[in-house]
Amino acid sequence: MAHLSPIIPAWESTILVLILLAAINIAVIEALSTPTSATKILRVCQSPGCKDDGAISTLEFLSAVAPPGVDVVKGGCVSLCGSGPVVELCDDIDSMAPIKKKRVKGRDVILSLLDECSSKGDEGEEIEPALKPYMRDRLVSGYELSLEAHQAYASKDYQSAVDLYTDAIESGRKPAMILQEARSAIISDTTTDDNEQSYGYPEGVRWLVTSFKNSCRSRLSLNDVDGARRDAFAATVFSQNCDGDAHECLAEVCASSGDTLGEWQAVKSAISQYERMEEEYSKPLPGADAPARAAAVKKRSHATARKRELGFRVAKLERELRAS
Repeated sequence: MAHLSPIIPAWESTILVLILLAAINIAVIEALSTPTSATKILRVCQSPGCKDDGAISTLEFLSAVAPPGVDVVKGGCVSLCGSGPVVELCDDIDSMAPIKKKRVKGRDVILSLLDECSSKGDEGEEIEPALKPYMRDRLVSGYELSLEAHQAYASKDYQSAVDLYTDAIESGRKPAMILQEARSAIISDTTTDDNEQSYGYPEGVRWLVTSFKNSCRSRLSLNDVDGARRDAFAATVFSQNCDGDAHECLAEVCASSGDTLGEWQAVKSAISQYERMEEEYSKPLPGADAPARAAAVKKRSHATARKRELGFRVAKLERELRAS
């Protein structure tokens, strides 16, 4: 397959748009992979009881809007069943005396908790927020619109989903990237250039990547191939090419437009990402609790299954390309 061109003509205009986007946001994009050093840790209980009370939604909301210096992580049961979602406020990841916050859900309660985490420095000094109030409002509004869009997408109301995703991305994209840049600017004192970066991209922009992917698939259902292609490319950019499903979106766009070469290239890229994901979640997890190990096994199994299925698809596409 050495004769295949690495550039797909049908994508050229979109690539130019994305190059300009990357140039404008180059400092932000580069900062996405930089490790952070947290001054506060929020451990969100992920026990069955807290999940029933909405802990997953709380975890995702906190991850999307947490200010610099605040890391949001999954936590184990804290024996406060019936009072969830429970969030532990810690000074470090191994804190033995966290402050336990009960019933942390809803916009006002979550933002109040984040303000409590970020309003003072170690010596009591005021810390200037990474986002101005109006920008944080835009971020929260964009995130909440994405949740409405997810519901429309799940119910196959694709036109409403596209409209909502468009508004969500327009409102939240810029503040989300500014916030991520500020998070990434806090460099750990123990980090060196030789440290190996783990696979993946920041949880804080995951909602944005998901919005682009779902918008892409909604547009395909409405036969808006050009719009779907733009969304698929954006998903790969904002995920730093670390999301196999974003490349699968590109493959679906190419398939819908009869671009077999482009589909082959996108599927190959997806397989590459699933291989990286499989390798990452096969690594030992010393000190990890049972839920963390179970989550790693689940992600590894998903990557293995997708890689296998896409392998059959690549073989089929290569036969079609040889025959053409």
